[in-house]
Amino acid sequence: MELTFNRRSALQLLRALRADSSKRHVLSRRTHICQPNIEPLKRWSKNSFDRIAKELQLPLTNSLSAQSIEIAVPKQEIRIRAKGVTSTVYHSSLPDGAFIDIGNGATISSPELLFVELAPFMHPVEHLMLGHELCGTFARDAADPYNGPVVYGIPPLTSVSRITSFLQKTHHIEGIRHARTSLSFLNDNAWSPTESLLAALLRLPIDSLGYEIGELILNPREEFSGALPGAKESRVPDIMIANSSVGVNYDGLAHFDLKPLIGAAIEVGAHPEVLQTQIALNRAARQIRNKVVDDIRRNRELAVDGLAVLPVTKEDLYIPNGMDLLVVQLAEMLERLDGRDLSWQKHVLDLKTLSEARYRMTLSLLPGNHERNVQVGRFISGRKIVESPTQVIECWVEL
Repeated sequence: MELTFNRRSALQLLRALRADSSKRHVLSRRTHICQPNIEPLKRWSKNSFDRIAKELQLPLTNSLSAQSIEIAVPKQEIRIRAKGVTSTVYHSSLPDGAFIDIGNGATISSPELLFVELAPFMHPVEHLMLGHELCGTFARDAADPYNGPVVYGIPPLTSVSRITSFLQKTHHIEGIRHARTSLSFLNDNAWSPTESLLAALLRLPIDSLGYEIGELILNPREEFSGALPGAKESRVPDIMIANSSVGVNYDGLAHFDLKPLIGAAIEVGAHPEVLQTQIALNRAARQIRNKVVDDIRRNRELAVDGLAVLPVTKEDLYIPNGMDLLVVQLAEMLERLDGRDLSWQKHVLDLKTLSEARYRMTLSLLPGNHERNVQVGRFISGRKIVESPTQVIECWVEL
């Protein structure tokens, strides 16, 4: 039995394998597209895919028959014609290593090919975040990409330079134009999904619901020019605006997580006579305090070295106008410290309808029980994305 999965089916498998340290090594085995072979089964059907998944030992977290299945084939005449199955035909040759052999007769699209395949089906912000994940050190959950557990500190699957090389060798496949557009805004070395969302919003142009702040550098290690008593030798801000002294750090729940403290306090209340509960409470409080103090020292040490790095909180992302207000402050700093002109960006922030659309889109890409309505291709609220700042203003004023 042999089968090549592509698009979202391949992405689900890739994430599942990447999250499993014992199987992660297979993602380096590059190969070519294979011809579908169902033997020993008799015929293709949607329900048979669960048996296929079992036969191929695919690391799926839910039933294949319960979702749309996306398959790649090398010829039109061997498309899989079964309910709920979509076949992509690759008539022209793809670059070497466009697929990955994950074992037991199964292959999936490579990270570079996935970046192209999914481009037409994602909002520009979502697609850029996918690129950050593929070129970064984290992996989203295969079953629930937004609310499931995230794996951190793992090797990148690809890089901006490798995707660039792949696109230069690839022609006449769906998504190539959109992928080239996203690639021009992509950065290596994203460390987390929320950091990726921030980078996408700051980097993308206004007509893609971004803020158009300029080129970015993700997680650069800043070596301090002079020794500071009691300070670290270097710090790593999450995002720096390229060729500037301004950046941002995301201080999320991990920076001020009260859950361990609350849990320990409940235990003390229930069992005040047990010494260990009080010790656990003190430990939880100390850990929270230590993290807050380290964040303050990080910002202070960066400031002493001439870098103005604004902290971004979870609330900045989840409340209406939160990110808009932060970007206004970021723009002011770039103008005052680096002499840049961001009057156009600040003017567009005053467009209420555009701000509301950006907020709804941002919320849909964050953890929580939100409506996931961002998979709308290159369109916003039914209107095609336009090219010039003047058109953007006219487009959104009309809404």
